[in-house]
Amino acid sequence: MKADVVHTSGCQRALTIEVEPDSLKPDYSAVCSKYQRQARVPGFRRGKTPMSLILQRFKSEIREDFLESAVQKYLLEALKAEKLEPLAHPHVRDLSFGEGEPLRFTAEFEVLPELHLRGYRGLEIERIPVEVREEEVDATMKAMQERMTQYVPVIGRSVQAGDVAVISYAGKPSDPAKKTIEAKDIYCEVGSDNTLPEFNENLLGANAGDERSFTVKYATDFPNKELAGIEVEYDIEVQDIRQKHVPELNDEFAKDAGQYGSLEELRKRIREDIAASKQQTAQSDMQEKLVEMIIQNNPFDVPAVMVQKQTENRVNDYARTLLARGVHPKTLDIDWTEFHERQKTLAVTDVKVALVLEHIAERESITVTDEEIDADIAKRAEQTHQAFEAVKSRLTREGATDRIRDRIRNKKSLELLLSLAAVKDPQGIIVQS
Repeated sequence: MKADVVHTSGCQRALTIEVEPDSLKPDYSAVCSKYQRQARVPGFRRGKTPMSLILQRFKSEIREDFLESAVQKYLLEALKAEKLEPLAHPHVRDLSFGEGEPLRFTAEFEVLPELHLRGYRGLEIERIPVEVREEEVDATMKAMQERMTQYVPVIGRSVQAGDVAVISYAGKPSDPAKKTIEAKDIYCEVGSDNTLPEFNENLLGANAGDERSFTVKYATDFPNKELAGIEVEYDIEVQDIRQKHVPELNDEFAKDAGQYGSLEELRKRIREDIAASKQQTAQSDMQEKLVEMIIQNNPFDVPAVMVQKQTENRVNDYARTLLARGVHPKTLDIDWTEFHERQKTLAVTDVKVALVLEHIAERESITVTDEEIDADIAKRAEQTHQAFEAVKSRLTREGATDRIRDRIRNKKSLELLLSLAAVKDPQGIIVQS
């Protein structure tokens, strides 16, 4: 057997194979014998049909079966001999074979690029400063206030500005093709800028049990595309009236928020949490910049098959995120062809980053233990309130443990890159080397 490898592009290979006729005889005879054993021919017992009749009657089937098995056999042998690992099933072209002639064909496929990364140790990068502003602490405190807000029932009076009206409604769109909108137990803060003016006007002065009917004309740029530019006739019923009681920011609030000794202790903890979050973000940004520098300093091609798969993953992940929010992708005003092309561009970067981190992990002998994978699974189980063994069993069946291993390994590679970098402060002074 002769095999010739041609590098048609960075990751594309064309493997041309030629097998001499004498080497093919045992393979061809084996296929013929199989047909002789299995064929049912009138006038002959199974397995007793003369080979001459078998060759005459099943000539095309024998040729097809022979070529399929022979191409597979000699392709695998050639790939092993040339130490090539296709990323997808090879495409076979220019197949030729005749009686007494060699078997010839060319297999085209993609392989991983050969990386020889230079200078990923000691890269210089500017440290991203971390600062916590008091307004950020205030905003977090306000969000906590909102979460701890109580809605106290109001008895003996009608809705006033600032009250929360608990309503149910049915909205009939002017477009008969659209379905009626129905909802119950909806909290409307009357007088708020977040509440539609028509709801504010019709809820003011209403009592529990009152019904109102009115029409809302939605602007053409309304965020909900299903409602933009149409009229909806609403029938609403006031189920309940409540007052919004926002807790005062004091030491009692701090104790209720998490058994903190004082409001200042709570503010300190919030400040520390924000700083830790920002520090993590800054570290991730620096790691990302280091990988970008490595890719710029070591240009290489990426396999189209990997880019295609990652593009599909990105599009599918976005669709799943929308569905989880109750939004069907088809309802959005999106040019999906353009969106797909944008994802393809991002997928190229994803694949390059993954290949670089995998290469560094191999060179630096970075490994992931089973205990580290179990710790990751245990964290998932705790977050979803499920048993560890149940989560691990499911992830193992789905083949997800390999993805967890890759993710942890990549994280370790990124941490190593940052630890090997020369980190400078904004004045250019190296503070880590």
